[in-house]
Amino acid sequence: MLREDDHDPALPGEDSERSRLDPFVVATGDAPPRDQRDLMERPFFSLAKTPRNKPILYKAADIEVQVFGMPEHGMATIWDADVLIWAASQIVAAENNGLTTSRFVRFTPYHLLRAIGRPTGNHQYRLLKAALARLQSTVIATTIRNGPHWRRRQFSWINEWEEMTTRAGRVEGMEFVLPEWFYNSVIDR
Repeated sequence: MLREDDHDPALPGEDSERSRLDPFVVATGDAPPRDQRDLMERPFFSLAKTPRNKPILYKAADIEVQVFGMPEHGMATIWDADVLIWAASQIVAAENNGLTTSRFVRFTPYHLLRAIGRPTGNHQYRLLKAALARLQSTVIATTIRNGPHWRRRQFSWINEWEEMTTRAGRVEGMEFVLPEWFYNSVIDR
């Protein structure tokens, strides 16, 4: 979002899910990684480094997974999943310290990239934006665990995302909204 005044915080539009949620602001991004078991147990992500558009269709016992990518972005990759694991780690660390968290995550790209072991140059910022686009545009239809129950769900990895920049084009921060089920699976550990 290009801001009119570089000193005023960027606000989400009224039609945005972010406008209805309090942000969880990640201070440093240096919480230890925490695996999300459900992310690792099934083929939710492409393993290819080149864009994959061929759907993933997986069935085992009573679990089905169908993953579809948008042609312009391709499917979310296993490297994109680092963003989700990082977000889960930040939420868990904050909860463990008695802080309030939210599905609405606000952060600086620099801290995220450092925390997941990536360089922090301009190229990596572009790759991060591409990863967020894939995480939002990938559609997954599956039976997933929600507490003691199994449910059929269709979702994307993030509901929406935004980049905040100054007039000069300097990135000041990014935000995304995690799906409710993902957030609940993190805090109900």
